[in-house]
Amino acid sequence: MHDHYHRRSKDLPLAEQGFVIRLVVRRFICGAADCPRRTFAEPFSRLAAPYARFTTRLNRALREWGLRWPGGPAAVRPAGLRRGRMTLLRRVMALPDPQ
Repeated sequence: MHDHYHRRSKDLPLAEQGFVIRLVVRRFICGAADCPRRTFAEPFSRLAAPYARFTTRLNRALREWGLRWPGGPAAVRPAGLRRGRMTLLRRVMALPDPQ
């Protein structure tokens, strides 16, 4: 192990309260001489994408909510999913175009 750093990701609400997952991410040194990367961090690809602030579950929920209520009123959103309309719009715009 070379080093570590702390990472925070917002997740789906728990009992209508915002929920943040705090992780300690370990960094490692590659011992192979021909390795193109000298150091690397352990991946959490099932939990969140690299550099993401939200977990994949929360991103999916926001995307689905944005598809149901595009630019809809904030009062309609569940308590833990109260994000700005631009956050919802960015999740919908990130979807691939339909065939």
